Amino acid sequence: MEKLETLIQELYQEGTREKNMEVLSQIRKLAKEEKQFIIPVGDANGEKVYRRLSLDDGQDVFVAFTTQAQVDLGQATETLNQSVMDVLHMVHDTQGVSGVVLNPWKDSYFLPKVLIEMILDNKNLESEIKVVKGDITTFDGDCIVNAANESLLGGGGVDGAIHRAAGPMLLEECKLLNGCQTGQAKITKGYDLKAKYVIHTVGPMYSGKHEDEHMLRDCYWNSLTLARKYDIHTIAFPAISCGVYGYPVEKAVPLVLKTIADWLDANSDYTMKISLYCFDEETTKEYQKYTSYQGE
Repeated sequence: MEKLETLIQELYQEGTREKNMEVLSQIRKLAKEEKQFIIPVGDANGEKVYRRLSLDDGQDVFVAFTTQAQVDLGQATETLNQSVMDVLHMVHDTQGVSGVVLNPWKDSYFLPKVLIEMILDNKNLESEIKVVKGDITTFDGDCIVNAANESLLGGGGVDGAIHRAAGPMLLEECKLLNGCQTGQAKITKGYDLKAKYVIHTVGPMYSGKHEDEHMLRDCYWNSLTLARKYDIHTIAFPAISCGVYGYPVEKAVPLVLKTIADWLDANSDYTMKISLYCFDEETTKEYQKYTSYQGE
Protein backbone atom coordinates (compact mmCIF):
# COMPACT_ATOMS: atom_id res chain seq x y z
CA MET A 1 0.00 0.00 0.00
CA GLU A 2 2.94 2.32 0.61
CA LYS A 3 3.83 2.18 -3.07
CA LEU A 4 0.26 3.14 -4.02
CA GLU A 5 0.38 6.12 -1.65
CA THR A 6 3.72 7.19 -3.12
CA LEU A 7 2.40 6.96 -6.69
CA ILE A 8 -0.64 9.08 -5.79
CA GLN A 9 1.63 11.69 -4.20
CA GLU A 10 3.77 11.73 -7.35
CA LEU A 11 0.61 12.11 -9.45
CA TYR A 12 -0.24 15.28 -7.51
CA GLN A 13 3.24 16.62 -8.26
CA GLU A 14 3.52 15.60 -11.91
CA GLY A 15 -0.11 15.42 -13.07
CA THR A 16 0.77 13.26 -16.07
CA ARG A 17 -1.28 10.59 -17.83
CA GLU A 18 1.67 8.21 -17.51
CA LYS A 19 1.71 8.58 -13.72
CA ASN A 20 -2.04 8.00 -13.56
CA MET A 21 -1.53 4.77 -15.52
CA GLU A 22 1.01 3.69 -12.89
CA VAL A 23 -1.57 4.30 -10.15
CA LEU A 24 -4.19 2.23 -11.97
CA SER A 25 -1.71 -0.55 -12.69
CA GLN A 26 -0.73 -0.67 -9.02
CA ILE A 27 -4.39 -0.92 -7.94
CA ARG A 28 -4.85 -3.81 -10.38
CA LYS A 29 -1.70 -5.46 -8.97
CA LEU A 30 -2.94 -5.07 -5.39
CA ALA A 31 -6.29 -6.59 -6.37
CA LYS A 32 -4.62 -9.63 -7.95
CA GLU A 33 -2.36 -10.05 -4.89
CA GLU A 34 -5.44 -10.09 -2.62
CA LYS A 35 -4.30 -7.04 -0.65
CA GLN A 36 -6.83 -5.19 1.50
CA PHE A 37 -8.26 -1.70 1.83
CA ILE A 38 -9.61 -0.33 5.11
CA ILE A 39 -13.30 0.52 4.79
CA PRO A 40 -15.24 2.82 7.16
CA VAL A 41 -18.56 1.36 8.29
CA GLY A 42 -21.58 2.49 10.29
CA ASP A 43 -24.74 0.98 11.78
CA ALA A 44 -28.13 0.96 10.09
CA ASN A 45 -30.94 -0.98 11.76
CA GLY A 46 -28.41 -3.13 13.56
CA GLU A 47 -26.45 -4.00 10.42
CA LYS A 48 -23.03 -2.84 9.27
CA VAL A 49 -23.14 -0.61 6.19
CA TYR A 50 -20.36 0.96 4.18
CA ARG A 51 -20.07 4.68 4.72
CA ARG A 52 -20.46 6.99 1.74
CA LEU A 53 -19.20 10.47 1.06
CA SER A 54 -21.58 13.01 -0.51
CA LEU A 55 -19.80 15.49 -2.75
CA ASP A 56 -20.79 19.10 -3.34
CA ASP A 57 -22.26 18.29 -6.75
CA GLY A 58 -24.65 15.74 -5.25
CA GLN A 59 -22.99 12.50 -6.24
CA ASP A 60 -22.24 9.76 -3.71
CA VAL A 61 -19.00 7.80 -3.52
CA PHE A 62 -17.67 5.01 -1.33
CA VAL A 63 -14.56 5.60 0.75
CA ALA A 64 -11.48 3.39 1.22
CA PHE A 65 -8.16 3.89 2.99
CA THR A 66 -4.78 2.42 2.21
CA THR A 67 -3.42 2.51 5.79
CA GLN A 68 -4.59 3.10 9.33
CA ALA A 69 -2.53 6.30 9.37
CA GLN A 70 -4.79 7.66 6.61
CA VAL A 71 -7.90 6.67 8.60
CA ASP A 72 -6.60 8.50 11.66
CA LEU A 73 -6.39 11.81 9.78
CA GLY A 74 -10.20 12.11 10.00
CA GLN A 75 -12.83 11.60 12.68
CA ALA A 76 -12.79 8.32 14.57
CA THR A 77 -14.90 5.66 12.86
CA GLU A 78 -15.38 1.93 12.94
CA THR A 79 -13.61 0.14 10.08
CA LEU A 80 -13.13 -3.29 8.59
CA ASN A 81 -10.58 -4.76 6.21
CA GLN A 82 -11.76 -5.91 2.81
CA SER A 83 -9.89 -7.16 -0.22
CA VAL A 84 -9.18 -4.63 -2.94
CA MET A 85 -10.90 -6.91 -5.46
CA ASP A 86 -14.07 -7.13 -3.34
CA VAL A 87 -14.13 -3.35 -2.89
CA LEU A 88 -13.84 -2.79 -6.64
CA HIS A 89 -16.69 -5.23 -7.32
CA MET A 90 -18.85 -3.65 -4.61
CA VAL A 91 -18.43 -0.16 -6.05
CA HIS A 92 -18.95 -1.38 -9.61
CA ASP A 93 -22.15 -3.24 -8.76
CA THR A 94 -23.77 -0.63 -6.48
CA GLN A 95 -26.27 1.71 -8.09
CA GLY A 96 -26.34 5.33 -7.00
CA VAL A 97 -22.59 5.70 -6.45
CA SER A 98 -20.13 7.01 -9.06
CA GLY A 99 -16.94 5.47 -7.70
CA VAL A 100 -14.65 5.27 -4.68
CA VAL A 101 -12.38 7.90 -3.13
CA LEU A 102 -9.12 6.60 -1.71
CA ASN A 103 -7.72 8.47 1.30
CA PRO A 104 -10.15 11.41 1.24
CA TRP A 105 -8.42 13.40 4.01
CA LYS A 106 -5.02 13.78 2.31
CA ASP A 107 -3.74 13.18 -1.25
CA SER A 108 -7.11 11.73 -2.26
CA TYR A 109 -7.59 9.75 -5.45
CA PHE A 110 -10.95 9.23 -7.15
CA LEU A 111 -11.50 5.95 -8.98
CA PRO A 112 -14.65 6.24 -11.12
CA LYS A 113 -16.70 3.26 -12.24
CA VAL A 114 -15.41 3.56 -15.82
CA LEU A 115 -11.83 2.91 -14.67
CA ILE A 116 -12.92 0.25 -12.18
CA GLU A 117 -14.51 -1.64 -15.05
CA MET A 118 -11.25 -1.39 -17.00
CA ILE A 119 -9.33 -2.82 -14.03
CA LEU A 120 -11.80 -5.65 -13.37
CA ASP A 121 -12.03 -6.66 -17.01
CA ASN A 122 -8.26 -6.51 -17.49
CA LYS A 123 -8.64 -3.90 -20.18
CA ASN A 124 -5.74 -2.09 -21.81
CA LEU A 125 -4.98 0.68 -19.33
CA GLU A 126 -3.15 2.62 -22.03
CA SER A 127 -6.58 3.52 -23.32
CA GLU A 128 -8.05 6.60 -21.67
CA ILE A 129 -11.14 8.76 -21.45
CA LYS A 130 -10.88 12.45 -20.67
CA VAL A 131 -13.30 15.36 -20.60
CA VAL A 132 -12.44 18.62 -22.36
CA LYS A 133 -14.38 21.88 -22.30
CA GLY A 134 -13.54 23.64 -25.54
CA ASP A 135 -13.67 23.76 -29.33
CA ILE A 136 -13.51 20.28 -30.86
CA THR A 137 -12.24 21.68 -34.18
CA THR A 138 -8.91 22.47 -32.47
CA PHE A 139 -8.33 18.82 -31.47
CA ASP A 140 -4.81 17.77 -32.42
CA GLY A 141 -5.18 14.02 -32.88
CA ASP A 142 -6.08 11.35 -35.41
CA CYS A 143 -9.80 12.00 -35.75
CA ILE A 144 -12.74 14.11 -34.66
CA VAL A 145 -16.34 12.94 -34.74
CA ASN A 146 -18.95 15.16 -36.33
CA ALA A 147 -22.53 15.19 -35.04
CA ALA A 148 -23.97 15.39 -38.53
CA ASN A 149 -27.45 15.30 -40.05
CA GLU A 150 -28.56 12.55 -42.40
CA SER A 151 -27.63 14.52 -45.53
CA LEU A 152 -24.00 14.95 -44.40
CA LEU A 153 -24.07 18.30 -46.19
CA GLY A 154 -23.38 20.49 -43.19
CA GLY A 155 -25.66 22.29 -40.78
CA GLY A 156 -25.60 24.26 -37.56
CA GLY A 157 -23.82 23.74 -34.27
CA VAL A 158 -20.75 21.53 -34.21
CA ASP A 159 -21.57 20.25 -37.72
CA GLY A 160 -21.28 23.72 -39.21
CA ALA A 161 -18.20 24.54 -37.14
CA ILE A 162 -16.37 21.44 -38.38
CA HIS A 163 -17.24 22.17 -42.02
CA ARG A 164 -16.04 25.76 -41.68
CA ALA A 165 -12.79 24.71 -40.05
CA ALA A 166 -12.12 21.87 -42.50
CA GLY A 167 -12.75 23.98 -45.60
CA PRO A 168 -14.85 23.42 -48.73
CA MET A 169 -13.25 20.12 -49.74
CA LEU A 170 -14.94 18.39 -46.81
CA LEU A 171 -18.37 19.16 -48.25
CA GLU A 172 -17.26 17.93 -51.68
CA GLU A 173 -16.24 14.56 -50.24
CA CYS A 174 -19.40 14.35 -48.14
CA LYS A 175 -21.49 14.73 -51.30
CA LEU A 176 -20.07 11.40 -52.48
CA LEU A 177 -21.21 9.48 -49.38
CA ASN A 178 -24.95 9.46 -50.17
CA GLY A 179 -25.96 10.49 -46.67
CA CYS A 180 -25.92 8.50 -43.46
CA GLN A 181 -28.64 6.84 -41.40
CA THR A 182 -29.16 7.62 -37.72
CA GLY A 183 -26.74 5.66 -35.57
CA GLN A 184 -24.41 4.84 -38.44
CA ALA A 185 -20.98 6.36 -39.18
CA LYS A 186 -18.98 7.32 -42.28
CA ILE A 187 -15.46 8.69 -42.62
CA THR A 188 -13.75 11.43 -44.64
CA LYS A 189 -10.42 13.20 -44.63
CA GLY A 190 -9.93 16.11 -42.23
CA TYR A 191 -8.59 18.58 -44.82
CA ASP A 192 -7.77 21.88 -43.07
CA LEU A 193 -8.35 20.44 -39.59
CA LYS A 194 -5.46 19.28 -37.42
CA ALA A 195 -7.15 15.88 -37.31
CA LYS A 196 -6.39 13.53 -40.21
CA TYR A 197 -9.94 12.17 -40.35
CA VAL A 198 -13.53 13.17 -39.61
CA ILE A 199 -16.04 10.48 -38.71
CA HIS A 200 -19.60 11.62 -39.37
CA THR A 201 -22.38 10.08 -37.30
CA VAL A 202 -26.05 10.99 -37.03
CA GLY A 203 -27.52 11.15 -33.54
CA PRO A 204 -31.18 10.65 -32.68
CA MET A 205 -33.63 13.49 -32.15
CA TYR A 206 -34.78 12.89 -28.59
CA SER A 207 -38.31 11.54 -28.31
CA GLY A 208 -38.18 9.84 -24.94
CA LYS A 209 -38.59 6.42 -26.54
CA HIS A 210 -36.33 3.46 -25.78
CA GLU A 211 -35.03 3.53 -29.35
CA ASP A 212 -33.23 6.80 -28.60
CA GLU A 213 -30.82 4.96 -26.29
CA HIS A 214 -30.05 2.31 -28.89
CA MET A 215 -29.37 4.86 -31.62
CA LEU A 216 -27.18 7.06 -29.43
CA ARG A 217 -25.22 4.01 -28.33
CA ASP A 218 -24.80 3.01 -31.98
CA CYS A 219 -23.33 6.44 -32.79
CA TYR A 220 -20.45 5.96 -30.37
CA TRP A 221 -19.99 2.23 -30.94
CA ASN A 222 -19.99 2.45 -34.73
CA SER A 223 -17.72 5.49 -34.72
CA LEU A 224 -15.14 3.71 -32.56
CA THR A 225 -15.37 0.57 -34.66
CA LEU A 226 -14.85 2.56 -37.85
CA ALA A 227 -11.93 4.37 -36.21
CA ARG A 228 -10.23 1.07 -35.47
CA LYS A 229 -10.54 0.00 -39.11
CA TYR A 230 -8.54 3.11 -40.06
CA ASP A 231 -5.89 2.54 -37.35
CA ILE A 232 -7.07 5.60 -35.41
CA HIS A 233 -5.88 5.72 -31.79
CA THR A 234 -6.82 9.26 -30.68
CA ILE A 235 -10.38 10.45 -31.23
CA ALA A 236 -12.55 13.35 -30.05
CA PHE A 237 -16.33 13.21 -29.65
CA PRO A 238 -18.80 16.08 -29.23
CA ALA A 239 -21.85 15.59 -27.02
CA ILE A 240 -23.89 13.94 -29.76
CA SER A 241 -27.61 14.85 -29.80
CA CYS A 242 -27.31 16.98 -26.64
CA GLY A 243 -27.76 20.28 -28.48
CA VAL A 244 -30.67 21.12 -30.75
CA TYR A 245 -31.62 17.42 -30.98
CA GLY A 246 -32.72 17.71 -27.36
CA TYR A 247 -31.19 14.64 -25.71
CA PRO A 248 -31.03 15.36 -21.94
CA VAL A 249 -27.42 15.56 -20.82
CA GLU A 250 -28.12 13.72 -17.56
CA LYS A 251 -29.48 10.76 -19.56
CA ALA A 252 -26.87 10.83 -22.32
CA VAL A 253 -23.70 10.97 -20.22
CA PRO A 254 -23.98 7.65 -18.31
CA LEU A 255 -25.10 5.91 -21.51
CA VAL A 256 -22.14 7.30 -23.44
CA LEU A 257 -19.62 6.30 -20.77
CA LYS A 258 -21.10 2.80 -20.47
CA THR A 259 -20.96 2.40 -24.26
CA ILE A 260 -17.34 3.50 -24.40
CA ALA A 261 -16.43 1.18 -21.51
CA ASP A 262 -18.17 -1.73 -23.25
CA TRP A 263 -16.35 -0.99 -26.51
CA LEU A 264 -12.97 -0.84 -24.75
CA ASP A 265 -13.83 -4.15 -23.10
CA ALA A 266 -14.63 -5.74 -26.46
CA ASN A 267 -11.44 -4.28 -27.96
CA SER A 268 -9.04 -4.79 -25.07
CA ASP A 269 -6.18 -5.49 -27.47
CA TYR A 270 -6.45 -2.02 -29.01
CA THR A 271 -5.36 1.30 -27.47
CA MET A 272 -7.85 4.12 -27.92
CA LYS A 273 -7.51 7.54 -26.28
CA ILE A 274 -10.90 9.25 -26.23
CA SER A 275 -11.54 12.94 -25.61
CA LEU A 276 -15.12 13.98 -24.83
CA TYR A 277 -15.52 17.62 -25.84
CA CYS A 278 -18.18 19.68 -24.07
CA PHE A 279 -19.67 22.89 -25.42
CA ASP A 280 -20.93 24.26 -22.10
CA GLU A 281 -20.42 24.09 -18.36
CA GLU A 282 -23.50 21.94 -17.75
CA THR A 283 -22.27 19.14 -19.99
CA THR A 284 -18.76 19.36 -18.58
CA LYS A 285 -19.96 19.05 -15.00
CA GLU A 286 -22.21 16.12 -15.87
CA TYR A 287 -19.28 14.20 -17.35
CA GLN A 288 -17.06 15.11 -14.42
CA LYS A 289 -19.54 13.55 -12.03
CA TYR A 290 -18.58 10.20 -13.47
CA THR A 291 -14.97 10.70 -14.47
CA SER A 292 -13.13 12.92 -12.01
CA TYR A 293 -12.91 14.03 -8.39
CA GLN A 294 -10.55 16.71 -7.13
CA GLY A 295 -9.76 16.46 -3.41
CA GLU A 296 -9.09 19.61 -1.50
